[in-house]
Amino acid sequence: MTTAEKPSPIPASAFQTGAPQGTLGAEEELWLADPGTLKLAGGAQKILAAEPEDHFSGELIDCEIEANTGVHPQPGGVARDLLDRRRTLLGHADELDRLLGASGTHPVGDWREQEIIEKPHYQRLKAKLGWLIRRNNTFSLHVHYAVNGREKAVYLFDRLREYVPHLLAVSVNSPFWQGESTDMHSSRTLIFARSIHRAGLPEPLGTWENYARYVDFAHRSGAIDSLSEIWWDVRPHPGLGTIEVRAFDVQTDPRRNEALTTLAAALCDRLCREYEAGNLREIRPSREIEENKWSAQRYGMNGSMTDHGTHETVETRRAVHDLLETLHEGSERDLAPLALLLDEPTESERQLEVWRETNSVAEVARDVAERTRETAG
Repeated sequence: MTTAEKPSPIPASAFQTGAPQGTLGAEEELWLADPGTLKLAGGAQKILAAEPEDHFSGELIDCEIEANTGVHPQPGGVARDLLDRRRTLLGHADELDRLLGASGTHPVGDWREQEIIEKPHYQRLKAKLGWLIRRNNTFSLHVHYAVNGREKAVYLFDRLREYVPHLLAVSVNSPFWQGESTDMHSSRTLIFARSIHRAGLPEPLGTWENYARYVDFAHRSGAIDSLSEIWWDVRPHPGLGTIEVRAFDVQTDPRRNEALTTLAAALCDRLCREYEAGNLREIRPSREIEENKWSAQRYGMNGSMTDHGTHETVETRRAVHDLLETLHEGSERDLAPLALLLDEPTESERQLEVWRETNSVAEVARDVAERTRETAG
């Protein structure tokens, strides 16, 4: 088959199935480690062989496993699924003599000791990206929001880009990489989103036609084999009819999963209302958003952001507070879980506190594993 004959990876029914808008799902990436050395260790493929395919999936390396939820109308259902999956994984981890952990990077894990799994998709990426994909030992939380209408989906995509810094700031959970402090609150962002093309903050699309044209360009040329090889911080998922928010570091405390899913849902609800009311807002250029994203990556909630309207500096905590206040206006969801994002430290701050107390990155890894177990109940 010539490249010109390749069928489009975008299904004909994309964003036009009539499925209930605003329904939610999520994927959570977790790591396995050796309880003696605390280093990353395999076992995911054995777990996958024993569990339903719709509950878990394999990721790049055998020390990583992804938990998948069902579809739910509210964030609470998504959070309960993730908690149930985590409890199941803890049972398997015990049987395999492994620790289960949830952090954006493994504090002491060495990517050079990991093997790419034999799944054809990941072997293709290994051949294409080489060293870059092999060092991508990162873990994140992805939230899906169902959308009806292609142009509406593109509007949500374009607008959500502006809030990637806010989404990252409240979810930072990866201050360590390869056993050392990176001076950043999200080294996952550096390792993954800033080193691999087709990842990170995307340009605005403007129209569905522009998205379809880009996919055609990338697919027919052989640059991508599937839409899953577009790894933007926010991306359309035509197969599911969702907008996928991918800016979050994975969270150690599962309570934060409900808070972050609520945040994504309420923000998407608000942008849908904008679109449906014809109250379309300005789409911000990537070069401006990147400034705020850098601050979130570097400082988490303790930095500052630039207001796009006034160009004045605002403390990140204030910017997040103002966003959450705005989301309460007109929302029909229970937004009580959002309070946690302002009332409690970020997960990266917790890791750094353990590091300062123990002067040991290995103890940070141990603490992440212990809290992953303890908070699962």
